[in-house]
Amino acid sequence: MRVALFGCGWIQDFHALGVLAHGDEIVAVANHREESARAFAERYGIPRVTTDWEALAADPDVEAAIVSTPNALHAPQSVALLQNGKHVLVEKPMATSVSECDEMVEASRATGASLMVAHCWRFRDEVIAMRDRIASGALGVVVKTRGYGVHAGWGPSGWFTDGSLAGGGALVDMGVHAIDTARFLLGDPVPERVCAAIGTRYAHGRYEVDDDGILLITWSNGTNSVVESGWWQPYLGGLEADTEVYGTAGYARIWPPDPPADDYEHCTQPMYSSQVAEFLDAIAEGRQPRPSGEDGRIVMQVVADAYRSAGTA
Repeated sequence: MRVALFGCGWIQDFHALGVLAHGDEIVAVANHREESARAFAERYGIPRVTTDWEALAADPDVEAAIVSTPNALHAPQSVALLQNGKHVLVEKPMATSVSECDEMVEASRATGASLMVAHCWRFRDEVIAMRDRIASGALGVVVKTRGYGVHAGWGPSGWFTDGSLAGGGALVDMGVHAIDTARFLLGDPVPERVCAAIGTRYAHGRYEVDDDGILLITWSNGTNSVVESGWWQPYLGGLEADTEVYGTAGYARIWPPDPPADDYEHCTQPMYSSQVAEFLDAIAEGRQPRPSGEDGRIVMQVVADAYRSAGTA
């Protein structure tokens, strides 16, 4: 598979390694800063560097692409690629609005090109094990979950804190991990009600996007999920995407509340490689990769409903 990379930030290194480990070819990298793209291309032996992503989206030499650019570019770049028959793996959040998600899904349906959303925690062994444990009935009927998408003592800068580029703050950056993980654990139900309190509490004055949020989601299977999102929190109640599960027959959580060692790394290469493998294998096998565009849209619907509930939409 001939793969192009759109964007060359921190997360794209994981994707590049995943493509190469799968035995496929990275044919080009596009980025608005040519110098950054050239340095990235040298690291991975990528033959082509460009600042013209629109031309790359139409290039017949490209079969698939991984879009890891600022959120506001996810929809236009993905739609252009899909309309040209290229398969797309797009980083989370899928887009900055539900209407953009709809455009992406429709472009995929119109051409038959695959659309997958990079909700990476679905590919972590511990998360899969918890999903299987719930499905086996070991915890009984799941009454509620509590999930975490939080940075403690830290928060991003740059485009992440620009609402016009990010589409929101900590909720779209971190909260989406907890939302999708809860949904995955529960067998992918759909949301029926979303209530939220969201604000800018810890870095007020430094930016206008949210850095604190609490969501209550009622799913179609009757389970309630509490989701916490945030940057600059004084305490970490759970590692990224960690989820507590309360069932009629017991309680469990994915990871211990505290890291097991000082040098513990939570975001590691294997889950990203598994994610890329799902994308490329599904294309080769002629099936829809998961999580699909529809899965990504559901997460963004929860986000939109949360912002509306909190009066921040």
